[in-house]
Amino acid sequence: MESILLKNFKANKKELQINFQNNAKNLLLYGDNGAGKSSIYEAIKLIFFREKLENNITKKITPEEYDEKLKEFYGSYNNAVEPILDFTLNINNVNYKEFNNDFYQVFMLNFETTFFEEYLSFDKLLIKAFLDLPPDFLNKAQIIEDNVNTLLKDFLEDISIKIDIEDDYYIKFSDNTRNLFFKKDIKNYFNEAKLNLVILIIIFSTILEFKDSKKKKKLILDDFITSLDMVNRTFIIKYLLEKFTDFQILIFTHNVYFYNLIMYLINDIFKIGNKWEFCNIYEIGNEHHLYMKSTIIRIEDLRNQLNSSSPNFSLIANQSRQKFERLLYEFSKLLIIGAVEETDYILENILINNKIYIDEKGNGCCELVSIIENILNSEVTESRLKNIINDKLSKFKLANLDEIRNVLTTLKLYRKITMHPLSHGQSGQHNSSKKEIKKMLSLLEVLQNNIKDLTDKRLN
Repeated sequence: MESILLKNFKANKKELQINFQNNAKNLLLYGDNGAGKSSIYEAIKLIFFREKLENNITKKITPEEYDEKLKEFYGSYNNAVEPILDFTLNINNVNYKEFNNDFYQVFMLNFETTFFEEYLSFDKLLIKAFLDLPPDFLNKAQIIEDNVNTLLKDFLEDISIKIDIEDDYYIKFSDNTRNLFFKKDIKNYFNEAKLNLVILIIIFSTILEFKDSKKKKKLILDDFITSLDMVNRTFIIKYLLEKFTDFQILIFTHNVYFYNLIMYLINDIFKIGNKWEFCNIYEIGNEHHLYMKSTIIRIEDLRNQLNSSSPNFSLIANQSRQKFERLLYEFSKLLIIGAVEETDYILENILINNKIYIDEKGNGCCELVSIIENILNSEVTESRLKNIINDKLSKFKLANLDEIRNVLTTLKLYRKITMHPLSHGQSGQHNSSKKEIKKMLSLLEVLQNNIKDLTDKRLN
């Protein structure tokens, strides 16, 4: 996939387009619930699984009734605000109905995939998910069972599974350490996190077993992590990044910490950030906006817009807000306190938290903690211990923190007024707009320079 465009589709009323820049074939997208990310997921599902979705419409009706049901089905994808307007959905600049997906093998799952009641059935689990599998996929149930149990050991889990081929492929869970062996009511004996982990491993193992080397393979995951602890989340993402290198991967999440974890593994551990697009989707004034991290907003460009003959204050305000959020995110990464779109959380931590330390090389609290642990493990008197710790802390104090806080305090006010897109008209000129934005851009530049200085020291 090179691009996806949708308009008047589900939650997204305005035109929304995702372009994969240069070598960045993969996508990590963050958005709050209701921001429109699941609409993108549903759009991709309609592109690649249109026939399967249409087949869900009952055929035991007259042709006229079927046509009406089909019309209702496609109408359900229209934006609820203006449902009479048909949606637009393009992939690689081609209408989704004309797009030839014969050369693609696509696998999609979200949090609904992991839901089950009394029993967990291997075949029903895979049929419920939108996975491009051959009709005879059950023939490899034993191979997949072995692969799953090997992975569970690698993940340091004390459970195993057995796919009962003679009993409708129901899955039996075993925990030898607790002598638990159950196939029915397994939710009563195994916690949700373990069950969800097993389900994900089953699905991923099945996908790898049936991947087609002759096709372009896609893996699309929408909020697929539920109730897993941080260790298993890390295991899962590392597993995906290691084993699915020949796939185009799209991950959608509303969990900002999970987003940060994935970004950290991609950039700092696997060092493959050039193969990924990082993207946020958010809602402003009942409209959904897509913010691609590869799209750089330069302060100088904003100044040029401001000094043009007819500046669009609403556009400049919106781009300034994006720039502000991006700078806050970068700063929060250095301090290891932050989030992506949770701007209020970042601001409060920086403005109120007095326990912010970072040394002249840009090293954060992890190195500081390590130093303190070494001191505490040494044999020193209490008074000497305090002197040593205070001396070490002084080297980690952020020299320009006061300046950054002063700038953020003022920008916090501008964020509510000047940066808000609804505070300016599309045309005409608010008497104080130019002056306010000029000052705001100067403050953003000071913040940017401080963060750049810290980042450069860290890189060096």
